[in-house]
Amino acid sequence: MKSTNLVVIISIALFPILAISQGMSKSDRARNIVKAVNQKNAKLYVENFSDDVKVYMYGEDGKFELRVDGIEALYKNRKEHLERHTDVRNEIQHLAEIDNRLIMHDIVWLTPNRKEGSSVVEIFTFDETGKIDRVDVIQQKNLFSQEE
Repeated sequence: MKSTNLVVIISIALFPILAISQGMSKSDRARNIVKAVNQKNAKLYVENFSDDVKVYMYGEDGKFELRVDGIEALYKNRKEHLERHTDVRNEIQHLAEIDNRLIMHDIVWLTPNRKEGSSVVEIFTFDETGKIDRVDVIQQKNLFSQEE
């Protein structure tokens, strides 16, 4: 009976550690975002972000500008984007993890008519729960004028 109790106590003690270790990695989150774009699934996309996520775009003035503030705004933004660009496709080129950040270089095709995609770099900052709470985006100035 004592050995059974010991096994139960050890199992209870190890369960939270195992649960935490089974969480999504930063790279898994990036892959999940790309999967969501390729599946045109805004709900799956936002599952990777914290409620207070902020998305900044690099501007021509050399500064980052806040474009999206909060999970509801992100969902609306992604849903509209995926509805407007029904043929959008992403491919990850590189991932680099540094501390609580992940840098992703991906190629985006807004239309199948373009042979060459456009480079986009996102720097994802993760909170203590493992979700993304900030994104800094650098993309080609003429990305959306290349849809023909």
